[in-house]
Amino acid sequence: MAKAQRRDQVIQRKSRQTKAKVVRAAQRVARPVRRVQVTLGDLIAAAFDTVGDEVKKVAKVVSSPNMTLATGKNIVVVG
Repeated sequence: MAKAQRRDQVIQRKSRQTKAKVVRAAQRVARPVRRVQVTLGDLIAAAFDTVGDEVKKVAKVVSSPNMTLATGKNIVVVG
């Protein structure tokens, strides 16, 4: 059963605390990333595991713009 309210009473609601959530999310993003040393052979082996035994698709994955962003290096496959 709902409680009746008089006309002169005002319902006060608690404001959402979204500011605290935004600050926590920003702190998670600003954390330093642990650097991992990966060789080119490891990247090619992972690409073969992902794509399969098709060399052209592996070359496309290894030299993709996303891989360039992830590694910080531009990998060019010749041949």
